[in-house]
Amino acid sequence: MDFKILPRDTKMSTVGIATSEILKVKKGKNDLTNDLLVKEEPLEIRIGYGGETKRLEFSLAVTMRTPGADEELARGFLLSEGIIKSPTDILSAKYCMQAKQPENTLKVELKNDLAFDPDKFKRNFYSTSSCGVCGKAALEALNYEIPQSNRTPLSVSQDVIHSLTNKLTAHQNTFKYTGGLHAAALFDLEGNLLMLREDIGRHNALDKIIGVSTLNQIDLSDKILWLSGRLGFEMIQKSAMVGIRIIVALGAPSSLAVDLCLQQNITLIGFLKKDTFNIYSGKENVILNS
Repeated sequence: MDFKILPRDTKMSTVGIATSEILKVKKGKNDLTNDLLVKEEPLEIRIGYGGETKRLEFSLAVTMRTPGADEELARGFLLSEGIIKSPTDILSAKYCMQAKQPENTLKVELKNDLAFDPDKFKRNFYSTSSCGVCGKAALEALNYEIPQSNRTPLSVSQDVIHSLTNKLTAHQNTFKYTGGLHAAALFDLEGNLLMLREDIGRHNALDKIIGVSTLNQIDLSDKILWLSGRLGFEMIQKSAMVGIRIIVALGAPSSLAVDLCLQQNITLIGFLKKDTFNIYSGKENVILNS
């Protein structure tokens, strides 16, 4: 059987990238430079439905995505969630020019005779770029109130940051045998491992850390959160909601993740490797080797 390779989304390749000024830390050399980030922005999916003479509109979902191929994303979402049964149920999918953010609002018009009951979707969807769906409804739902966190100055040394990953190896037994888990870990500012949780979903691993910390009344505002994967908006949102102020990750952050860290004064370190890491925000809180 022959397989046809479809052309890539060239629009996403140009609009899906943002830049951020970072401090690249290496042993013996620190450089202030620019780094490329994958762009993350919300897309609201609205549904147009009803008879030809009486069309109605319903805000169905907000998904955090990389801009580009938005129509494909919306069509696939409606099919995969069972909202429509066939691609032919859709008349059109276009950006909503009347919206406050037309480039981030897509309206999908369903066939006139298609039965669509918005009451089934009153919980609506707030979906992220990497996990399932949960209950929030429109772009405005992202304007949440993050609790005021402890603003006492914090500092962590370069040597402590470099030491974190190695301290986890002996404790990741499931990962050792399967290679299929994400991890979240909590350290104190001296680099002592306090707890480790694993899960096939990186959001779940973080939620486990937050849950056990809450049960044991652990103050997270003076701890280091270590994460195994890349950092999207929701990972930073979850951390900010519980007062975490230093995040160190093996992977790359998205543009929206960096924006939120800058807004909330969270120290964000990514691309942690054996002898290098990038500081995306809060470089004044990292004690660098002279």
